[in-house]
Amino acid sequence: MTEILIVDDELGIRNILSEILVESGYRVATAANANEARAKVAERHYDLVLLDIWMPDTDGLALLREWKYGGLLNFPVIIMSGHGSLDHAQRAMDDGAVDFIEKPISLKRLLSAIQLGLVKWHEQQRQAAEEPPPEKRTRGRRRSMQQIQRLPAYEMPDYGLVLDFNRPFRDQLMDFERAYFKTVLNHLNHSMAELARHAGMERTHLYRKVRSLGINVEEMREEARRTAPTPPAGGSYAKPTRPVLAEIETSDENSIDNPTGSTLDRYPLNNTIK
Repeated sequence: MTEILIVDDELGIRNILSEILVESGYRVATAANANEARAKVAERHYDLVLLDIWMPDTDGLALLREWKYGGLLNFPVIIMSGHGSLDHAQRAMDDGAVDFIEKPISLKRLLSAIQLGLVKWHEQQRQAAEEPPPEKRTRGRRRSMQQIQRLPAYEMPDYGLVLDFNRPFRDQLMDFERAYFKTVLNHLNHSMAELARHAGMERTHLYRKVRSLGINVEEMREEARRTAPTPPAGGSYAKPTRPVLAEIETSDENSIDNPTGSTLDRYPLNNTIK
């Protein structure tokens, strides 16, 4: 019997999908977040995984890449999203997903995606088995790659970012996005409204983006409160004194009706006005 793992942080979605798939003859297991999904996959093999993008700890695309580059992607994955975009769909397919479906999911679309996903996965495995061994196929490519000089990498510890041109573009892009949002949030007193205006993004999309990058704004605010300097004992910080402004003299000889030049012209440029 085909066994399917459903990974979604919404209990209602897990229950509905489980009921549909069980009635359709599948065996079903569920996981509420990425950590549970990792544990489930480590314990047993699943014939297919239905993976949601937007989850609180690690987003589905990041988990898919983790499985792929960790050599653990030995099962087909169908990505699900209620707020997906063409970019998300393309990234999912590039990272090894067999399909991308949007919520709400119809019964027909769900069952069709699972059947086609299983067929597509088995065809990919068959083609991979018929290809020559990777060592022979990439021997010449490896020699040419060894002749290419390693690209530069720049560390920016103040922003928690390493700009490494040797890394895959999407991995580097995610690190830059994370550093960008965290840096701007720190400068804007952790205001999501100000961040949305600064970044030129809709607030709803911004919330999803920040969450998908693993940024916890509440934790950042709490950390800022903990590390803020405490006021001196017995009172609060003294208010800064108002700066003394230069006094501009006016007279009948130097007025709007009879201008003769600014009083400031009397002061040398290299002296401070007092």
